[in-house]
Amino acid sequence: MKALENVKILDFTTLLPGPYATMVLADFGAEVIKISSKSKHDLVLEAEPKVEGISQNQLWLNRNKSTISLNLKSKEAVEIVKELAKDADVVVEQFRPGVMKSLGLSYEDIKKVNPEIIYCSITGYGQDGPMANRAGHDINFLAKSGILASSGRKEEGPVLYSTQLGDLASGASNAIIGILLALNYKTKTGKGQYIDISMMDGLIPLNSLYGNGYLGGGALPTPEGDFLNGGSCYDFYRTKDDRFISVGSLEPKFWQIFTKAIDREDLKDKSAYDASIKEEIKSRIKEKTFKEWMDIFNGLDACVEGVLNLKEVLEDPHTKGRGMVIEFKVKNTTNKQFANPIKLYKTPAIYDHPGKEIGIDTEKILKSLNYTDEEIKEMEERDVFK
Repeated sequence: MKALENVKILDFTTLLPGPYATMVLADFGAEVIKISSKSKHDLVLEAEPKVEGISQNQLWLNRNKSTISLNLKSKEAVEIVKELAKDADVVVEQFRPGVMKSLGLSYEDIKKVNPEIIYCSITGYGQDGPMANRAGHDINFLAKSGILASSGRKEEGPVLYSTQLGDLASGASNAIIGILLALNYKTKTGKGQYIDISMMDGLIPLNSLYGNGYLGGGALPTPEGDFLNGGSCYDFYRTKDDRFISVGSLEPKFWQIFTKAIDREDLKDKSAYDASIKEEIKSRIKEKTFKEWMDIFNGLDACVEGVLNLKEVLEDPHTKGRGMVIEFKVKNTTNKQFANPIKLYKTPAIYDHPGKEIGIDTEKILKSLNYTDEEIKEMEERDVFK
């Protein structure tokens, strides 16, 4: 049994937030039909590298989904969507506010054919407010959220992350949570509802402890101004061979172990919160190589870990032990992908097939709606599947 095997989702999303969210749900058995246009370029899904002619991102983000290509500006395509929506549980879309309405596929439009539908919209700034229709990417949402203003270093300013926090930690995660909440409500009441997910909204609470402290009358968060953002010994330290280790030895018991391990027991009566001794720790860490420090700390419970590159992470015994990489056969190539990080012990994620190119299942899906070969051919000639 799969946890979501009774759930059908129509996925109109692009780029990263929505596709990742629906992939997570598909891994747990939701029937996800990815609806998009073959003629519209998708910055993420069509990016390099490619495996046997298919984008690695499509193989990953379209995992466990069926795909249909529709030109949503066509009346016939809109009617196909409405037919699919009649027995769907969830619609997920990621256009700017008003786009789905202009196509005749808004929440109100779909609700006419399926009053119990759950309809989730993912946008940068939400469905209302002064910035609702403004364009943006992850860097912009982070900039507007307050997070970057207290990140990085005082001298250099904010730094970019090599991940998309707004897309994944906010957009995708909150969409998943919202959909599951709405499904539970529907189970109890038989009623669907509209879900408005803003990536900007989701980042604001990620200001976390400092942000919450400011709301309670504390100081405005600044770079290196608090113990968790560089204002203490809780930080990264450069080794002799120009690599880095992370030191999180905040609690006294960990601090005692740490100071002994670096042969600076004279600092044991100090505190990890004392930024005045940071330069001394920097100098000490610079005396040994990354491997030398890891050989010392690997056997100690001190909250010290090396900063690993992705190759090292994927080869790490713990990563392997947690099964965080899965494999598919794509033609003559073994394709590796990130596994689903959510571990359900009775209904685990199931990986039925890698992602497919857009439109692969168009004919199959249309025939399930009782369209004939002749009707499908006529629609193809009218660019309904373009």
